[in-house]
Amino acid sequence: MVEKNQMPPTDTPVPPMLANVLRITPARLWRRALSLLLDTLLGGLIAMVILTTSILPQHYPNYEKVIFDQWQAVDEKIQEAMAGAQFSPPNISDDFTEVSATIYLTTFAVLLVYFTASEVFSGGTTLGKRVFGLRTARWGTAEPPLGIESLSRCTFKAASLVWLWPLLLLANAMPTLFRSTRRAGHDYLARTIVTGDPPPAPARGRFDRDEDN
Repeated sequence: MVEKNQMPPTDTPVPPMLANVLRITPARLWRRALSLLLDTLLGGLIAMVILTTSILPQHYPNYEKVIFDQWQAVDEKIQEAMAGAQFSPPNISDDFTEVSATIYLTTFAVLLVYFTASEVFSGGTTLGKRVFGLRTARWGTAEPPLGIESLSRCTFKAASLVWLWPLLLLANAMPTLFRSTRRAGHDYLARTIVTGDPPPAPARGRFDRDEDN
């Protein structure tokens, strides 16, 4: 017998009737995609502000020239290839490598903090999830995820948005296309699910029932 607000222990399709009993329904993919896009844009904007107003000017005063010179080198190689010359990859300067690494690490850190802090302090939601009526829940209980669960899923999610993009992002999202539970890779890692259902009502104690009577 399945208790209320409990889900099956295995990742099997959840029939509509059973989903109603469990009070947890997988979120629609288009809502998940749009909420992730909104959160990523917001996190990326925060990272850009931090980078351009503090980190890059302080550690790489000529970062704009470094980026422009590298882009120009790439453009020259493309123009030569279009003119009939054999294409050869442009040389990547050490300064550009350092600037790029700083941008990637800062963006990853900002996204990780944004996603994790939002879920921990907002009951499994982020700004994007709130806009589209979604939340993250623990698999099997429908309760908001614990701190360690949010940290693990958000670490993998932030990494998929920054490192090896878009290959890691596609690999992370692939399970949502073939499983009725619509759980992404980071959901399997943290044993969570994204749903549009409201949180379960808190259990009522004996004192509460006595007050009603």
